[in-house]
Amino acid sequence: MILANLGGSMYYPFLPIFLKSLGFPVKTIGLFFTLASILPLAFQVVGGWISDRIGRVRSIAFGSIAGSVGWAAIVIAPSMAAPLVWLLASEAFSAVTRSLVGPSFDAFVAEQSTHENRARVFAVVQAVFMIVDITGPPLGGLIAERLSFCVLLWVAGGLYWAATSVRVAIALRERHGYGTAAGVPAGGKVARGKTGRPVQGRKAGFGPSLAALAVLAVSGGLFTWILVVDGALDISGRMNESFLPLFLKDVGLLSESRIGLLRGFSGLCTAAAMIPMGWLADSRGERWPLALGVALVCVSSAVFAFCKGFVSFAAAFAVLGVSGACVMPAIQSLVSKAIPARLRGMAFGFLSSTLGAFSFFAPALGGMLWQGFFPALPLLLGGGLATLAVIPVLVVFRRPRAARRARPFRLLTAPVPALTSAPVSCTLPLP
Repeated sequence: MILANLGGSMYYPFLPIFLKSLGFPVKTIGLFFTLASILPLAFQVVGGWISDRIGRVRSIAFGSIAGSVGWAAIVIAPSMAAPLVWLLASEAFSAVTRSLVGPSFDAFVAEQSTHENRARVFAVVQAVFMIVDITGPPLGGLIAERLSFCVLLWVAGGLYWAATSVRVAIALRERHGYGTAAGVPAGGKVARGKTGRPVQGRKAGFGPSLAALAVLAVSGGLFTWILVVDGALDISGRMNESFLPLFLKDVGLLSESRIGLLRGFSGLCTAAAMIPMGWLADSRGERWPLALGVALVCVSSAVFAFCKGFVSFAAAFAVLGVSGACVMPAIQSLVSKAIPARLRGMAFGFLSSTLGAFSFFAPALGGMLWQGFFPALPLLLGGGLATLAVIPVLVVFRRPRAARRARPFRLLTAPVPALTSAPVSCTLPLP
């Protein structure tokens, strides 16, 4: 996972700058990101369901193969007559990849934890994973500035292709009896039938599984409010990632290497705060780190918009990094507690698809606001929207007084019996 995402972290923070270097205006760049956000909507839920059916490791391997094709399209795009078409094609393959890999990895981590320590386990995994954000953007910015974007594409693509070969090898090993099938602990022998396929319990079809998640989504319980809060944060995040690199280069007058250095510094701050925030979520409830994280998103947007200079931008990136550490373990922990284990992979995919439906318009709107008013307006709008999410976090995400000592999460408003799932019985070393 680290090797694969290292290539992406070298490339994606500079994608808006790369598109502008190809001659596209800001409105077109915003439209590109909007079209790219629509593509995953058709795949995320199906990818999560496939993960529940065939197992986490195999799903990750299949997704990586699709991602390898997408990286090939990225590498050749600058030399083609219509580079935007090739980049959109790569986003389509990347959508398949994210739909298979993302939900599978989150569900895999949840299955290696217990109900009481789930936020901390997610925090530890994410903290280790932050090596991607710490090293990738500085390295990518240095290569883009000192060499060229074409060299950056080849290096990032090479890292992903290497990771794909490892993932496929792990999936083949699991197929021969080791690894993780759906519902089978990692590292254990998988029971197999006469045909050699893993023996699994009865799995619900796609339609019934989707209907069960839809009921949870509209029931007014925990999962409903997770969608609302994370939807607001996703719109804010889409505004940020689509235009912040351009804002720093055109308005802040920073070079690619300095932008990459700041992104790496933000990842370092996230890693440093991740484990304490996971502990806080497990011991005091997910409500407090979530509220803090949402408030810090607003603070970082204001600093980016109104302050200038490398030191001010570094402070804003530090605040933004800590906000990610507050939000990620808490949200992942809540989702894994709100959904039965048999639907966990599909739930993470459903969450991503729903959030994508909320935020797909954000980049196009941000591009119009940038050109129609002033460049900082998309950042301010995203920060203001995130601030509104503080209200449901503080009001809704509360546990009863007797259950506030790291016990299973209960929602005060209209709890749904199907929301709670049994704790995972085994705890294994992290991958």
